[in-house]
Amino acid sequence: MSNGILSRNIRKMNHCGTSCSTIKCWKWDITPVILMHNKPSLRYAVLILNRPISQEEAFMKNFWEKATLRITVDGGALRWDQFLTRLPEEISNKMKIPDLITGDFDSITEETLQKYKKKGCKVVHTPDQDYTDFTKALKELNNHCQEHTIEVDNVIAIGQASGRLDQILGNIQTLYLAEKQHLLHPETKLYLMSGDSLSWLLEPGNHIISIPEETRKHNRAWCSLVPIGETCHSVTTSGLMWNLDNQSLKFGELVSTSNAFDGSDTVKIKCSHTILWSMKVPSLTGE
Repeated sequence: MSNGILSRNIRKMNHCGTSCSTIKCWKWDITPVILMHNKPSLRYAVLILNRPISQEEAFMKNFWEKATLRITVDGGALRWDQFLTRLPEEISNKMKIPDLITGDFDSITEETLQKYKKKGCKVVHTPDQDYTDFTKALKELNNHCQEHTIEVDNVIAIGQASGRLDQILGNIQTLYLAEKQHLLHPETKLYLMSGDSLSWLLEPGNHIISIPEETRKHNRAWCSLVPIGETCHSVTTSGLMWNLDNQSLKFGELVSTSNAFDGSDTVKIKCSHTILWSMKVPSLTGE
C-alpha cells in the first residue's frame, strides 16, 4: 500500500487448478494526491514545467511548501517566479526556493537563473537534445533522491495541455518513458497536472479508480481513455456515462474522449494495453 494506491497481482487459475496467467490489479485514489499538502506523512515531489500556472493560488502555495522536493524545469523557473510576483511580498519572500533547477536552459532567462543561483538553488544543466527537459528532469530527480537518500511516493508535474501540440505530446511521451525506462523508483507514481485535470498511465490489467465527491457532483466533470502509440485491443469499464464492453481503442477508430461519470464512487477499467487516463478535478483551479 502506498498513499491510497494499491498494486497487487492475482493469479488466474485454469480448470485444473494451475496458474495460467498473472493479472495485475491497481486501486487508485487521487484524493491523497490533491490533498497531500494536508497530510504531512505523504512524500511527494513537484515539478514546474514551462507553462503558465493556472492552479488555484492557495492550493499552489501549500502544494509547493509541503512538498518533499521542489523542482523547476528550465523556463518553469520563470513561470514559478511569475507566480510569486502575484503574491503579497511578505508571503513570496517566505516561500521555499527550488531544490533543483534543471534543463538545457534555452527558455529560462539568464537573470532568473542567476537570481536563483544566488539564493542557493542547485542547478543542473542537461543539454542532451535526445530527450525533453521534462524527461531529463525526472532522471535528475531520481539521481538527487539517491544521492541524498530521499524517498518520494508521488511525482506531480505541473504543466498545461495547451499551446504547442508537439510539447503536449512530448509530455505524454515522458509518462511512457518513465514507465518503460524505469526513470523513477518502481513504487513512485507519476502524474501530469494540467489546469483542473490529472492524467496518468493505466498499465495492462485491472484498475479501480476512486472518484472524488467533488468530481462526481460536478455537472461538467469529464474523463478520457486514450491509447497512445498502439491499439488497446480490449477495454471494459463500469462507472462511466458511456461504458466500454471488451471494445478496442485505436486512433482512426474509437477513442474515448469527453466521457463522463455515472455518479458511482468508483470507475473500474480492465485494459489489455497501456492507456492514458485523464479526469477533471474541479478544486485544482478553485471551481
